[in-house]
Amino acid sequence: MKPLLIISHVASSHPDYLCEYLEQRDLPYQRFCVESSDPLPDPEQIAGLALLGAPLSVNSDLAWIHQEIALVRHCVERAIPVLGICFGSQLISKAFGGLVFTAPAMQIGWHPVTTTQQCQELFVDLSMPEQFTAFEWHEETFTLPNGAIPMFSGGCIGNQGFLYKSCLAVQFHPEVTDQIVRDWVAQFETCVEKPTICRQDRDAILQDLPQKLAAMRQISDKLFDWWVSQSVTGA
Repeated sequence: MKPLLIISHVASSHPDYLCEYLEQRDLPYQRFCVESSDPLPDPEQIAGLALLGAPLSVNSDLAWIHQEIALVRHCVERAIPVLGICFGSQLISKAFGGLVFTAPAMQIGWHPVTTTQQCQELFVDLSMPEQFTAFEWHEETFTLPNGAIPMFSGGCIGNQGFLYKSCLAVQFHPEVTDQIVRDWVAQFETCVEKPTICRQDRDAILQDLPQKLAAMRQISDKLFDWWVSQSVTGA
């Protein structure tokens, strides 16, 4: 099997639990960071692509964003599965004609996410629950590209994920670990000082953190299972 490629964009965005998942299953993968200034790998050399988050907009006029959009399109042309997380999901939306814009409110913390009927039917083998709690940290949102299938929805931010051809986009963060959550709360402390309905404060985020992460692992595994199964099928 060709390696799976995980692209990170900034030092604060780590694929920690995704790497744990792959290593537990002895699946080959490579990590690539755009800060390295290296050219993006050839899509012919990978079995699947995962795009992580970033504290900036996909509408920024940066060369590497345009290059990643081109890479996503190339992967779809070759039926290579793409998993987009937060910024990665917004990038997938933009790549296929969706709009990315500032959300009505910044969403941070643990929030309920509902699976759509289409998700239940398409992911029937994964036994997705009707609702789960996911970790969110974003200030932009997206519209679904034409032909995309809505998979997840939320209260504060409606669009939480979609399926478009070989791409699965999720606005929430299935890759976070205890360390990532604590690092973000400390690094971006001004974002969690004044709680709102959509934005939790530090104490609310860290309360019962091990239990919250353990529950989300069950969802993360299902999402990663889909991505890997598509990668193996196309390998």
